[in-house]
Amino acid sequence: MRRLPFWVPVLPLLLGLAAYWLYWQGEAKAFGAVVAARIGVPVETAGFPYRIEARAADIAVRRQTRELSFAAHASSMTVNRQPWRTGHVVIVAEQPRLQIALTRLAGMRLDVEAPAMLASVRRPGDTLERLSMQFETAKVWLPFAGGPFDAKNFELHLRETPGAAPQGKSPTLPVQAEARIAGTLDRAGASLGIDIPLFVTARAPIGAIDGWRNGGTIEVKGAQLLAQDKPLADIDATLAPLPDGRIAVSGTIRSECPFTVKALLEGTAPAAEYRARRARTMVLTGDSAAGFTIGDPEGATGGPVRSQEPPCPVPHR
Repeated sequence: MRRLPFWVPVLPLLLGLAAYWLYWQGEAKAFGAVVAARIGVPVETAGFPYRIEARAADIAVRRQTRELSFAAHASSMTVNRQPWRTGHVVIVAEQPRLQIALTRLAGMRLDVEAPAMLASVRRPGDTLERLSMQFETAKVWLPFAGGPFDAKNFELHLRETPGAAPQGKSPTLPVQAEARIAGTLDRAGASLGIDIPLFVTARAPIGAIDGWRNGGTIEVKGAQLLAQDKPLADIDATLAPLPDGRIAVSGTIRSECPFTVKALLEGTAPAAEYRARRARTMVLTGDSAAGFTIGDPEGATGGPVRSQEPPCPVPHR
């Protein structure tokens, strides 16, 4: 019985590998061209066989429209995806600086500077299924709150939800997008954790600011302030556009440590306080140009308390 030459069983494997190499090269070339066009600098591709990486240095991207101002800088960036998954990319950037502003809405600006950023973008079609950005440490400026804050474990998340149904029988319009801001913010010796979910409502998928301003809102539901990684206050609020371009805010804050929370949000030193036996409510009002104000706690006088209740945390670095 004649034995087959060695190359006979190996040949299909070699042909398959060569075909995959050609496929990978085509995908890598197309992906590199797309990334280069978006960031405006040449890129190098690598990552064979399991991924495609587009690498670039000294990135400076600026986009300006009637409604949006966007600027991004980084000393280096790597964008990678799997060859067979075109709708999902992962981005690693060194020394990123991001500046995003809604130019027709007063005070609606977000700035982030960080040593490094890890981001994930999933957009298989016309809908943004997920955008997640994570910063281990960062310096941030936030709408309404200003800045700068020294942030740790700072996260930004966004996804579009077109076609969502209205929330029950509420007059609130359908949720067209969801966002979340989370992390720990340090300023003036105080450290405060935030976990803020945002639900953007509108009559139709949001393609322009004018479309959103026609009855749209931003609903804050179940937001939390945290001290020493434990819940300190709950926030529910509605943000609505005003005709002059400001965003009005109206809501409530509930906390068992109302004076501590009020002082922290107003930027003053919190006084020693014992936890209340039940959560107190404070009214939250303001706008994106002037900032927000916090009313006095309902039913709380700040007078004597029963010392058997635990003291409120004093957030510090």
